[in-house]
Amino acid sequence: MPDNNNTENNQVITRPVLFISIFLCILNLIVGAVVYPQLPEKVPTHWNFAGEVDGWGSPFQGAFLIPLIMIGALALLYFLPKIDPKRENYIKMGKAYSGIALVMMLFFTVLQFGSLGSILGYFNISNVPKVIMLGVGVLIAVIGKYMGGLKHNYFAGIKTPWTLANEEVWRRTHRMAGPIWVVGGILIAVIGFIPAQYKLGLFIAVMLVLTLIPVAYSYIIFKKLEGEK
Repeated sequence: MPDNNNTENNQVITRPVLFISIFLCILNLIVGAVVYPQLPEKVPTHWNFAGEVDGWGSPFQGAFLIPLIMIGALALLYFLPKIDPKRENYIKMGKAYSGIALVMMLFFTVLQFGSLGSILGYFNISNVPKVIMLGVGVLIAVIGKYMGGLKHNYFAGIKTPWTLANEEVWRRTHRMAGPIWVVGGILIAVIGFIPAQYKLGLFIAVMLVLTLIPVAYSYIIFKKLEGEK
């Protein structure tokens, strides 16, 4: 008889998170199918930082694009670790990898309900960028919260030549970057509510900080450890 506990311990994504994620994918598909007949011939698919629609698509895109992205993302999150040479490390991550997977599914769900709600007139369509920025900020902050728990792998995390080459560089870089990403995520959420003329510049500035500081730090730590040998 198979050991259920052992099977659970060997899950890349914990069983509750996997079930919730599958449920959210199905829910968004159902919602898309229900509202599809009510959608206009041309639906907004992209908004600029001023809250203006600058991209349009078909009713099919409006109803099903996000659910299909969710299904693809969940499939990648579930199957890619199984072919990662460092696949045993995903099991050691505990709640970190699963937490990131769940918040991604919740983020896409917010986008689906927000965009469809605006298209159907339940709230002002110009507020969608604020919802998106809030969602992006929360997503980045949650990833930052769990970042220190990510183990050495080739799929999830801050992948520079130096973090991939040295597990100690990986560990130190992710522990340093985690709090920065939490703060950065909060700032991005706030940026969504400031005057439009400042949004793009501040958003780019925050994203550059979140990207460049970990890259530079991983290089410095790598060189330092190499010099100590």
